[in-house]
Amino acid sequence: MERRTIIAGSGGQGILFLGKLIACAAMRDNKEVTWFPSYGAEIRGGTATCTVIVSSDMIGSPVVKNTDFLIVMNEASYAKFQGRLVPGGTLIYDSSVIKSPLQRTDIISIPVPASDMAATMKNKRLANMALIGAFSAISGLISLEALNNALADVTSTSRRNLLAINKEIILKGYSLAKDPKGSNN
Repeated sequence: MERRTIIAGSGGQGILFLGKLIACAAMRDNKEVTWFPSYGAEIRGGTATCTVIVSSDMIGSPVVKNTDFLIVMNEASYAKFQGRLVPGGTLIYDSSVIKSPLQRTDIISIPVPASDMAATMKNKRLANMALIGAFSAISGLISLEALNNALADVTSTSRRNLLAINKEIILKGYSLAKDPKGSNN
């Protein structure tokens, strides 16, 4: 089993942090991983992407051309990377921000109103946590337990005060993806 994920958005949205978090959670679940970050020279506000490969076997290369999962947080990334999803791949996106119609019928689309969810928690920077919760629920690559434990591992000491609220919004994203009609967000 080898699954490739591209995470994309703008610098400052926590794109690289999401990739690192997926990689750490997968390691906690005893899987092989690669994490490959990339960002524009502008950093905050510029393009930020990263790729994560999760596998049950050794990974030969960190390079990802086509992807099984795509997590996007802005319109530009949505337009740019949608074509790299393999047929049957899964698109997880912030439906609070991305309003363009889906251009493909051969993929699974998981809209998550991540920015709206974060706004209800009075911290718009939490949108990425809603998306990773949905990713955990949909992908089956990382367990919710490993994700929460990895969150504690990779969160800097200056942001430890956000652990509880991060876990709360991860659970909201997870629950929404598991049961889109029954979730009360």
